[in-house]
Amino acid sequence: MNDYTFDIADFRDYTQWTVLGDETTTLAASAYGYSGAGAISFAKANGTATTTYAGVYRTVALSLTHGALARFCSEDRLVFSFYVSATTDITNVELRLGTSASHHNVWKVLVASMAAGWNSVSVKFGTSTITGNGMTPGTITYAAVAFKFSAEDKALAGIVVDRVYLIKNTTTVS
Repeated sequence: MNDYTFDIADFRDYTQWTVLGDETTTLAASAYGYSGAGAISFAKANGTATTTYAGVYRTVALSLTHGALARFCSEDRLVFSFYVSATTDITNVELRLGTSASHHNVWKVLVASMAAGWNSVSVKFGTSTITGNGMTPGTITYAAVAFKFSAEDKALAGIVVDRVYLIKNTTTVS
């Protein structure tokens, strides 16, 4: 971490993460990541939860009102680094930050911005939508990364999440 970037959560230790539901399977460590050694991997299966999502969540301790995150604003970028072998059945990938699965903000990267293979894509930090009461900027205790698929019965193995981080959107003067 430096003055221009901030990692939202550590994706090198899969034991810190929990699957979102029975449609997310094979949570494990991945030896290789987009930004270096270590990432997490999982798969989307046709489970019994009748959901179109595969992903992971964990408890975090973040604050947007003081400390390292206070220097970021709505124009800065939220970057997702991940691997998928195909995008055919994926609708989007989401980052969720808040206090619970019921109360969080959601940032989405649409499939049109993705390709099969390694991806490092970004969205403006100020472009989130709200679920429930949204996030409380001073107390963020829940983080999740979820891949939404076009239908419940779609499956994809070998999804790898390497990094989700904030980066300052530096301006240029011409």
